[in-house]
Amino acid sequence: MMNSFKIKTLGPIATVMIFLAVQLSVSAAAQMNGDESNDDKLESSIVRYNRLSLKSVPNKSVKAEEITISKDLELKPLTNTEESMASNLDSHWAWPEYTLDMIDSYSPFLFRTKKSRDVEEVKVLLMVDSKGKLSGYELLTDTDKGLRERIDYLVRQLPKCKPVPGFVNYTPETFELTIRK
Repeated sequence: MMNSFKIKTLGPIATVMIFLAVQLSVSAAAQMNGDESNDDKLESSIVRYNRLSLKSVPNKSVKAEEITISKDLELKPLTNTEESMASNLDSHWAWPEYTLDMIDSYSPFLFRTKKSRDVEEVKVLLMVDSKGKLSGYELLTDTDKGLRERIDYLVRQLPKCKPVPGFVNYTPETFELTIRK
């Protein structure tokens, strides 16, 4: 008698659990497969974190000597966050997991003076070479000397990008970083 009760209650519970799992996987697959508008697709190439946004910018022509073959790089497995960020940016370079948190923590330092408080956001182009090292930057926002120096300090603190496994060649890439007050 007791065994038949367990079997009778397990059936509906299992059915409900399977139904919920299928619904969740279908909705997740719809989001991943791009069942969204074109505006959402454009927005998905931008990584947002608190007061920051990071997006990949199309590079100008790449010279043959600027391309690095995957066997010349040390390929390490990426964390889920790093993989997600690289796929959202549609990039073969992944910023380390802590990078956006580190940049966000510098925001009060960047906008601390009277002149820099008037600036709502700062846009910076970050150039990554074919080895994953930050090779340069360009400020797109007109800023005062002090803010430029603080941005320069921040850029020097940024870590090296990690190569995303699975690519044959790794080329230089440019990212646009927007830091809001």
